[in-house]
Amino acid sequence: MKDEKAPLVAETPTHVADNTSSLLEIAKRRARQRAAEQKVVKIKQNAGTVRRRIDPNVQDEDNLGSRAETRARAPVDIVSTVLTLPNIPKQTKERPWGLISFALAAILPTIFASLYYLFVATPQYVVETQFSVRGANQASLNALGLTGLVGSSVQAGDSYIVADYIHSAQILPDIKDQTGLDIRTVYSRPSIDFLYRENESRPLDEFRDYWRDMVEISYNSTTGNVTMRVFAFSPSDAKQIADAVLTVSENLVNTLSDKSRRQFIEVANQQVARSEERLRNIRSQITDLRITEQAVDPTAVATMEAAIISSLEQELATLRTRYKALVDSVSRDAPSARVIERQILALEEQLVEQKNRISGDKTGDTGGKTTRSGLEAGRALPEMIDRFTELTVEQEFAVKAYTTSLAALETAMQEAQKQERYFAVYVPPREPEIALYPLGMVNTLIVLAAASCLWLIGYFAVRSVKDHAI
Repeated sequence: MKDEKAPLVAETPTHVADNTSSLLEIAKRRARQRAAEQKVVKIKQNAGTVRRRIDPNVQDEDNLGSRAETRARAPVDIVSTVLTLPNIPKQTKERPWGLISFALAAILPTIFASLYYLFVATPQYVVETQFSVRGANQASLNALGLTGLVGSSVQAGDSYIVADYIHSAQILPDIKDQTGLDIRTVYSRPSIDFLYRENESRPLDEFRDYWRDMVEISYNSTTGNVTMRVFAFSPSDAKQIADAVLTVSENLVNTLSDKSRRQFIEVANQQVARSEERLRNIRSQITDLRITEQAVDPTAVATMEAAIISSLEQELATLRTRYKALVDSVSRDAPSARVIERQILALEEQLVEQKNRISGDKTGDTGGKTTRSGLEAGRALPEMIDRFTELTVEQEFAVKAYTTSLAALETAMQEAQKQERYFAVYVPPREPEIALYPLGMVNTLIVLAAASCLWLIGYFAVRSVKDHAI
């Protein structure tokens, strides 16, 4: 190996050491400093360059000899070698995808929003009105200072009903029928921008959501007032819509009030009619009983029958006493005795007939005589008295029920007057002078903030995926 390196030393020029100067030393120091700073870059560059491949099958001594021969043949210029800087490849700059994505996701939508609000958006006018539903019972509660204790009064419920009615789809055909105004036509004018312009032929069920966006309803539970704000694209349309809504709402309140009054009075009238019919039926039965029995007062008839029986029994007892005394003194065949005997038999038959009238016995021999009604046999007097008494009691109850129902009717009529409601407008609608909406600057800033937040979330998500990528 020493023999192989010897020619290399011999062939090295001797004048190089003599030509070394201070300038060369300075250049060498600067070259060494730059080489030290870019050591890593040189290593990567040398790893990427094409080297002379050494055959692994050849021995190390042969490889060393070939290297020495190569170095001996090539003239070495130390000055140019030292002064020449290494050839460092230029680094390609990556595109700023973060800024590009931010511009596309946040800046561009903000620009479009600002252009829309500046040149395209149609001015929106707002009409505000306040109303409430009042009644007699709420006025009495206000006089007593109990309004705060009764938050869920009837009028409060009616106010909620009106608020829900305004946001419902039923108010749209009601406005058209009662006022002749078609809301869908108002919001489908060609002067409205494309985002807010509606289709005139759109179904009511789909137009309801748009209508709810154009009408705001807020209810104050303390005062019971309802505040309504109507949005439109011209001052006249806004006021016209507000007036139409108030008109149909007032009609709704009047309808509810009429139904409430009719319900109170109708229930009371039905009760009076039932009581009157019951009393009429009972009186008819009493009249039929009196006609059938030919007795106005069965109690008086019974008293009279009892008096007749008592007198007959007294007279019969007297005749029996006389007959017994006469028989003791004269014969039974004497004319006077026979007369008294016939009188006794007649009184006995009469007494049996009177008792049969009271008991209603049809088996007894009436001797062809008729009863009180002119029939062969009538109703038993106790049974007739019981029936008459029963009807009399029912009549008393029917009279009391009828009197009570009449009093309830009067009370219901008074309550119906208290249930009357009226629609009170405290702040009437006024035609606006300027357009308050849309808030272009505020909405543009909102678009910018929302788009920036979405971009930030997406950016962090992408960076997180890249950092955790295998």
